[in-house]
Amino acid sequence: MSLRLSVCGICDIGRKKPNNEDMVLLHDEMFRDGTKQMDLDTSGRLIIAVADGIGGLDKGEVASEQVLTRLRGVLSQIPDDLSNEELREVFDVYAAETHQSMSGGMGSTLAGLFVYRGKLFRYHAGDSRIYRMRRGELTRLTIDHSLRESGNQPNAPSNIITNALGGGGSAFIEFAEIENPFFDNDLYLLSSDGMHDLIPLDEIAKALKSWKPAKKLAAMANKYGGKDNISVITIKIKEKNNGLV
Repeated sequence: MSLRLSVCGICDIGRKKPNNEDMVLLHDEMFRDGTKQMDLDTSGRLIIAVADGIGGLDKGEVASEQVLTRLRGVLSQIPDDLSNEELREVFDVYAAETHQSMSGGMGSTLAGLFVYRGKLFRYHAGDSRIYRMRRGELTRLTIDHSLRESGNQPNAPSNIITNALGGGGSAFIEFAEIENPFFDNDLYLLSSDGMHDLIPLDEIAKALKSWKPAKKLAAMANKYGGKDNISVITIKIKEKNNGLV
């Protein structure tokens, strides 16, 4: 069954950084420093992702663009009949080859969703995140690859990450199918740390229930200081007959 996805992506420089090292991918469009809205469906393959460049100045910008360009190229060219395990291998190879292609001191986080064969898959590296709001309850679907979270060091600074494409000696992508992914009125949220590090979870949940939640969250992150670049993507699931899938 084909569903309608109302997608809004925002990529904002924030208030403190001299340039924007984040980048957003919606289907086949990549951008930074702007807002895009589109209605899509689940009948084919669909790529949605955010990347947060590491390295400062031009290096971070180049890294996030390279990560998303290669991702779009790889996922647009795979066959239509891969199993889940074969698709996992595609992401493993992509992660290894992208990591090796980065020049020294350059890297990027990645978080995204991939609609393929009527299924929904999540993938991430680093501390960019994926959330889902279902029936008013907000759930985080990813754990940061950071000293604080995956490293089990709760007192560590939140921005010390342990995994990124291009950062460190090796990199990996955490990949999984999302079970029961599409219910009418579900709302998925993807974000870079420039948003979710500044806004408390209860305020994120409240904003997601508002009109134009992506714009609301980006504005709130700037209101809280905008110390980093801000990327926010919201995906609202709508079934044409308003039923449950």
